[in-house]
Amino acid sequence: MLQKIKGLMNVKEDIGAINRNIEENSKVISELKAELEALRNGLAESNKSQAEFLKNFRENLSVIKNLREDFGKELVEFKLLKGQLQRKILDRFEEELQKDLQINREALKKDAEDYSEVRKKVSEVLSRLSLTSEEISKFMEISKSIKKEDFELTRFARQLVDMDREKLELMRKIDTLERLVSKIRRREIVR
Repeated sequence: MLQKIKGLMNVKEDIGAINRNIEENSKVISELKAELEALRNGLAESNKSQAEFLKNFRENLSVIKNLREDFGKELVEFKLLKGQLQRKILDRFEEELQKDLQINREALKKDAEDYSEVRKKVSEVLSRLSLTSEEISKFMEISKSIKKEDFELTRFARQLVDMDREKLELMRKIDTLERLVSKIRRREIVR
């Protein structure tokens, strides 16, 4: 009988231990539920921001394509202008040589230096335009292979700033060319 009472006491202790384990497991399950809910919320937020990022990326890609087309048109016009400008400068140069070589020797020397400088600048501009076009092509290839999560918007913004800076530099060079053409025309008018 004493043995049965001891057995019952042991069973009671075992039941108490099991109840404690069940309570601890319940707490752990509650904590896991809370963490799972937090993860779900985080995932939903991440999906939302990812969708917004993808939308912005598509809009920016469309803008880049338009800019590339505009840039190509401007480059063709610039090449035509370069050809016309070179022809006009050469025609004027020959005309001045035929008129009076001795009197205009210094002026022609200055024109030749200006022409060389313009030509050098135009070559630099064309090489930079070529590099820019290659960089844009590389960017387009890279952008096709980059996963959405790996894309860094800051690098893209930096490239846009560089392209904008290069466009401003090209515009300054065009202004220089226009001033040179204007200077040559004024010389024609004076003579």
